[in-house]
Amino acid sequence: MGKSKSNKNWTLITSFILMFSFFILIAVKLFAIQYSDIDEITFTHEERVRRIEAPRGNILSEDGRILSVTMPVYDVRLDLKTIDEDLFNSNVKELSEKLSELFRDGSVSYYENKLKSNRNKRYFLLKRKVTYLQLQEMRRFPIFKFGTNKGGFIPEMRSTREYPFGSLGKVTVGRVIVENDSIIPKNGIEKAFNHYLQGTSGREMIQPISGGYYISKRSEQNILPVSGKDVVTTINIEFQDAAESSLRERLMETKALWGTVILMEVETGEIKAIANLHRSKDSTAYTDSRNHAIVSEIVPGSTFKLASYISLLEDGLISLTDTVDTKNGVVSLVEDFKIRDTKRGGYGKISFGDAFVVSSNVAVSKVINEQYKSDPNRFYDNLKKYHLTDPLELQLPYKSSMIVRKPGDKLWSGTTLPSMSYGYEMHISPLQILNFYNAIANNGKMVSPKLVSAIKDETGVIKSFPTNVLSERICSEETIKSITPYLEQVVSNQREKWTTDIINGTAKNIFTTEYSIAGKTGTVKNEFWEWNKKTKYNRTYTASFVGFFPVEKPKYSCIVVVHEFVDTTDNNHYGGVVAAPVFRDISDKVFAFDSEVEHRVLNNENSENKERINSEVIKNEDEITNNMINEVQVDIKKGIVPNLMGLSLMDVLYVLENSEIVFEFEGQGRVVSQSVKQGTKIDKSRIIKISLSS
Repeated sequence: MGKSKSNKNWTLITSFILMFSFFILIAVKLFAIQYSDIDEITFTHEERVRRIEAPRGNILSEDGRILSVTMPVYDVRLDLKTIDEDLFNSNVKELSEKLSELFRDGSVSYYENKLKSNRNKRYFLLKRKVTYLQLQEMRRFPIFKFGTNKGGFIPEMRSTREYPFGSLGKVTVGRVIVENDSIIPKNGIEKAFNHYLQGTSGREMIQPISGGYYISKRSEQNILPVSGKDVVTTINIEFQDAAESSLRERLMETKALWGTVILMEVETGEIKAIANLHRSKDSTAYTDSRNHAIVSEIVPGSTFKLASYISLLEDGLISLTDTVDTKNGVVSLVEDFKIRDTKRGGYGKISFGDAFVVSSNVAVSKVINEQYKSDPNRFYDNLKKYHLTDPLELQLPYKSSMIVRKPGDKLWSGTTLPSMSYGYEMHISPLQILNFYNAIANNGKMVSPKLVSAIKDETGVIKSFPTNVLSERICSEETIKSITPYLEQVVSNQREKWTTDIINGTAKNIFTTEYSIAGKTGTVKNEFWEWNKKTKYNRTYTASFVGFFPVEKPKYSCIVVVHEFVDTTDNNHYGGVVAAPVFRDISDKVFAFDSEVEHRVLNNENSENKERINSEVIKNEDEITNNMINEVQVDIKKGIVPNLMGLSLMDVLYVLENSEIVFEFEGQGRVVSQSVKQGTKIDKSRIIKISLSS
């Protein structure tokens, strides 16, 4: 009996030792899987490498505000089959109410039907692109608050690129697509500077286990990702907003196909705003679908005349005070090819400088043709010197389709030289036109346009992009000083006897006494060779204005282009009417925000002379107003209704206050209409209705 008991004890002890050893072996194995290095572990399944995406860098405005950032978003899926029947039925309505309130894209019944109809699905997609804050709120909803196992709540994180300022400058900032959590840039700064933004991806060794899951494992081959760098642009948020808002308003009015605005800092070439808006397919809105400022070459029209003038002046072929005979405003320099001025009857004999102010096609084409016809290469070489014959090298790679014909080209003809003189038979991007004007504003020094100023990381700036000088001087200082007053005259119109002068600047409507503007208008008939075959309902125009301010010491240059619109009135398609007011809206905004512009105006060495000119204008206006008031008072004494047209509301109140005239008014500004004509006998029982300008 004793011997039998001893054998049983040894059996139990042996079994215990074996079981304990087995558990120790399992523990060691699990520990090895979790913590051991790759060379120390033997797996039953083949190990794999998982790529770890690096956090993408941000794109910033000039003052560090975020224009583009990578943000986590969530796709929320539901395992509706795992939810208890009673839990589901008692809470589905309240859950639907919460979802409808949170996302505001469907009614309560919409969500309730959606949940019920997919009751038997285990991986049902409820919502894409749920933000982190929305996700946290959803976790507190009925049913969902019980988590994955009981509430069937399955959030799946992925990355997306967000734009905190919405569509503001988005086509320049760039678009991306997200595929399998990888961000792939498609255009703009996102693509051009992807090398800096994308960072360096890492890698991690993983081991497959049962159930289709993977676990991470320590390894010397594991590499941590390196975050992408931030790209600092030259964009000013306030100026960008002003440019897009003003441009959008004008495009909606004209129903143009597209428009663009570029605002550039003269000395540095930094682009402070670049707006690109294109009409939607249903013609109800304008979006930034294409970078028209850079890739959409246009017929520049009269904005190109500045290059023709500078070429002539630099070659010493004419003076701005020389007289040119434009005759009746029509000239045939080549058989069956007529060049016309906008003004019917023409300008007759006019100085070459004044011809620039009124934008005479006849004057510039006659002179260019006379002086360069025998040697057109001389003119072309000058354009090349001004960087107007070849595409600009920019920080954003682009495909150019610009056309500036060279003498000897297959399509060069007798009409090419005179047509080029006023901006036809060529296609140039708006940015390239602006860059030429910017050089004139910069006293002849041409710099390359710049959109990105620096690359930075958490330690600070690691790379800067200095101003790139294309040419120290594209023309002489003397030429610039001689042409600038005429550029200003296009806008200011402040000549002696300017109120009756026939020389009216084509953009005089944007003149302001606050600061000085110099520039040039452009108006183009699109498909002009088919013009006579079309009607006013399908003829389209392109209007533009390009210039700089303040003239005394230019800080900014700007171009506005409104492309392909119809004008059935035949009066409202000119660059001064369509594009120039957009320029003025933007320059007003800049003047209000940038104190340095005002400082440059106030410190102008010619400020005393400018104040004298402005005071003379005010004095003239006061004299005119006083004369009008005197005439009104004379009519009232005669007992007849006076002519109130042109008077301000304050003037009307002053002259009618003690009269027997009863009146009502609407609007503000100056009187543009009155219901009772001048000379009618005053009747106390009759109310005169007065309309003011706005």
